[in-house]
Amino acid sequence: MRSLLAWLILLAVFALAGEGFNLFRVYIWVWFENGRLVDLALCLLGLVIGFLGIAFLGGYVYYRDKKRGKVTKEGWRGRPVRRVPRPRDGRRD
Repeated sequence: MRSLLAWLILLAVFALAGEGFNLFRVYIWVWFENGRLVDLALCLLGLVIGFLGIAFLGGYVYYRDKKRGKVTKEGWRGRPVRRVPRPRDGRRD
């Protein structure tokens, strides 16, 4: 049941992001035709809703992978960073 609820939340966010981009797509043409400020505001609202939905989905995947230990710290050009053990008392050997 818990997994079903998580899937429903993800699908709802995915649908909301899609509807936001659809709102952007529709009202950008209406704004080009009429030039009203209300159409521009709805266009930008759709863009914001779409990007917020995508950000939520990306954050979900990132934190899920981080929890499972699949996210590693990367250095320059994607090379893994070697962890050097540091002395705890402050001395360098």
